[in-house]
Amino acid sequence: MRMARFSMLGLALAAGAVDALSFLALGQVFTANMTGNVVLLGLALGYGRTAHVMGSALAFAGFCAGLAAGFLLVGRKTAGGAARGPAAALGLELALLAGIAVGWAAQAPRPALVAGSAVAMGLQSAVTRWAGGSGLSTTYVTGTVTGLAGQVVALWTPGSGQEKGGGVARPLGVVLALATGAVIAALTLRLYEPAAPLIAPVAVAVAAGWWGWSARRGR
Repeated sequence: MRMARFSMLGLALAAGAVDALSFLALGQVFTANMTGNVVLLGLALGYGRTAHVMGSALAFAGFCAGLAAGFLLVGRKTAGGAARGPAAALGLELALLAGIAVGWAAQAPRPALVAGSAVAMGLQSAVTRWAGGSGLSTTYVTGTVTGLAGQVVALWTPGSGQEKGGGVARPLGVVLALATGAVIAALTLRLYEPAAPLIAPVAVAVAAGWWGWSARRGR
């Protein structure tokens, strides 16, 4: 893994907070979890809920745009060979999430907040794919839970045919961090709504800072 474990947990917490915020306050759409968002889009189409169709479609398009930009940035290298793209992608994600917090306070149009949030989560997904490989994501947990189950089977039933990997701590931590972010955001929306959009940018800033500090210490 090319990113500190604590940083991955921070990004997962941010994604959970973003999904809670978008679902509870921005029209019942998911801007991080595209599996859930596509299901919501199908339900909206089936029930003829035009507003929900537009919101889910906008989130999906924004997420794809963020993925494209993130993979382009992640693939860039300096002349010396050091990968600067992931840090740039996280910086762009942080700027978008901070802009959403400002837009929330200024009562910006909901579609703009949905689109910006989805682009930010697409960027994050590209970075975590680079950092953790195809089996780990901070924006959805279906694949992560599948890998976690395989690791548990491999640990407890030798000869089961499951390959041993990097253990259960990392994927389990990501799942718990994602859920924790959603819980914190939901509680904040109930108790002090203005602070809710600040959770994700703070978590991303801490995660990026920790990653940078860990990289410098490692060198």
